[in-house]
Amino acid sequence: MMAAVVPISLAATSVSKLLVFLFGLVVLAVGLARHRRMPPLQQLRTPAVILLMLAALAASLTYTTAPGPQAMTDLGKYGKLLVIPLVLVLVRTRREAMIALALYGTTQFLVVLTSYLLSMGLILPWVVKDAAHRLSIGTVYSSYLDQSIMTAGLAALCWNLRHEFPGRLGRGLAIAVAAVCAVNVLFLLPGRSGQAALLAAMVLALFWALPRRAQPVALLGPLLLIAAAMAVSPSFRDRLTSVVSESRAYSQGDRSLTSSGIRLNFWQRSVEAIAEKPLAGTGVGSWNAEYRRLEGNQLSLHSATVRNPHQEYLMWGVQLGVGGIVLLIAFLLMLARDASTFKPDVRRATYSFVAILAVVCLFNSTLFDALIGDYFCVLIGLLLVLGLQAAPAPPKETPA
Repeated sequence: MMAAVVPISLAATSVSKLLVFLFGLVVLAVGLARHRRMPPLQQLRTPAVILLMLAALAASLTYTTAPGPQAMTDLGKYGKLLVIPLVLVLVRTRREAMIALALYGTTQFLVVLTSYLLSMGLILPWVVKDAAHRLSIGTVYSSYLDQSIMTAGLAALCWNLRHEFPGRLGRGLAIAVAAVCAVNVLFLLPGRSGQAALLAAMVLALFWALPRRAQPVALLGPLLLIAAAMAVSPSFRDRLTSVVSESRAYSQGDRSLTSSGIRLNFWQRSVEAIAEKPLAGTGVGSWNAEYRRLEGNQLSLHSATVRNPHQEYLMWGVQLGVGGIVLLIAFLLMLARDASTFKPDVRRATYSFVAILAVVCLFNSTLFDALIGDYFCVLIGLLLVLGLQAAPAPPKETPA
């Protein structure tokens, strides 16, 4: 249910996440009471890192500069990380994991098709918001940021798991869906984070497709794609060039409320906060308080209530110091380490999702944010289950 609804509804995702927690905790409690072994939790190291991350955030409640209710709320937002180990507990077989991934893929593909239809100017009865209330013409249910990242994720999933698609035409269908998703992200949605995510997945796909000696050429693929997209799509060109012009203006002292300028301001204040308390940080939920303090009389009404710096690494750095950034990077590295023993298709799909997460965290507080953070947790959990169930058997020991 959670995999199926995450592309279309925050409310339904919250309900399904609650069910994941309830059923997962019941299964864990029964397993502990009956002294049952839980191999998925024992074979992987990611669950232990997740518990360490949440324990560090909880410990910082003792010194956080944030008001108590806000600190507890922000700690709860990171509780979504527990979805990953709970998926490992609840999804028992490869078949169950494939069903959940198929449900996500079907729903996300319907969103992509709807995006194309909306971009043609059609009025669709299953799209509640009219064009005036959507942030872009191709946005369907969530924001264009979330939708573009999820669509890039579907492209990576279909490409890397193309051999898992059933039927004689399955492989070709998977490639076609990946291509349709890629075009949607590059030309119909304005989300630059989604475009960066797609490029990261494409670099890896090209890298794995080339012979070893030619693999460095993979870095040229995205550059050529960007050049082609700029030539074909004026909106893509304008969005890309605006980043350069807005960043240059900010460096010259312009504090206009541009997308890039606001982000750079958040990042600058975050670095200053980390420099003040690099060892322990200022505690969970403290980013807003520290930003307001450092901004002083330059604080604008537009940014006064913002709760995160739109950058996950800096978010952890402000809350837990340099150790927080290390914890977040360790989480990503441990995911990759756990996937290293999987079969090639699943390993590459998992690596792609880790790379996408690592990239979008550079421009957004991805794990902190609702919906998109839930998306990564449930998809990564399912890929870990799929990898464990499809992992090659360890070599047998020869008798002495």
